[in-house]
Amino acid sequence: MEQWLSEFLEDLQRRNYSPASIRAYRYDLQLFVQWVSRQEHLNTPADLTLSALENYQMHLMLRPSLKSKNIAKAMSTASRNRHTAELRSFFRYLKRVCKLLSNPSAELECARQLKTLPKTVFTVEEMAGLLEHIPKNTPCGLRDWAAVELLYATGLRRFELLNLEISALRLAEEMVHILGKGQKERVVPFRSQRQRGLERYLSEGRPYLVEGAHHRVFVSQHHGGPVSEEEMLQAIRRHARRAEISQVTGFHQFRHTCATHMLRGGADLRCIQTILGHSQLSTTAIYTKVEVADLKKTMRECHPREKDTD
Repeated sequence: MEQWLSEFLEDLQRRNYSPASIRAYRYDLQLFVQWVSRQEHLNTPADLTLSALENYQMHLMLRPSLKSKNIAKAMSTASRNRHTAELRSFFRYLKRVCKLLSNPSAELECARQLKTLPKTVFTVEEMAGLLEHIPKNTPCGLRDWAAVELLYATGLRRFELLNLEISALRLAEEMVHILGKGQKERVVPFRSQRQRGLERYLSEGRPYLVEGAHHRVFVSQHHGGPVSEEEMLQAIRRHARRAEISQVTGFHQFRHTCATHMLRGGADLRCIQTILGHSQLSTTAIYTKVEVADLKKTMRECHPREKDTD
């Protein structure tokens, strides 16, 4: 089984899967391989039946995952479904290369997953305050200004921002070329009114930070190479504290904010889907639930019948 896994990972590499995706497959599928090795009744490939895979799903459901502060919590539905999807890919490969006569995962089902609302989004005033409190007189300040402006204006994912290259910027056309999840390409509008921070960073900030010949847009102040997630997020949080914004949960908060503010401004859901790079409209539609929550809050606070306690 270990050999099969190694060959599968090599196949993913040949098919141009990203290093991050391959690492995720390796980690998750090694858990499966280890589980199989502990099952006395799973001795041959023929023993890997649908029932055996369903038993593994149950094992994942009962297996605690360590979170922060070493508190054991049950593995989330999303994580279990990720494992299931990876198992399907693995067994499809084994069937394709004739390691197995049939694919036992063909009827393996994912658990039903409830769509959860995005976490806290920034208000328009908070975003204006954050951008205002980022210093514009240092290379790092210009970098952070450009990054926050780009996150808010385009809704980029974390890895899309950090991996963005100079060649992807088509500023004269008011466009940014994005390589998203699953190596899917999309073009996102980036209007000239929002480009000032990025233009100043590229001309006045990045040249003082960059070392070497790499072409990433955002550069570390410590070593001149591509900036890390941790360095960028810590910098943004420092600026947020100056603006008296207490909660910055991560890069996705800016993505949620971008989508929510566009929806409130009257943007069509299909347009938001295209900008965010969602493969399914149902993923984008979750932001309409945020709007319903806002409406309920307004109703409670403003409608006279809601205020009536009789």
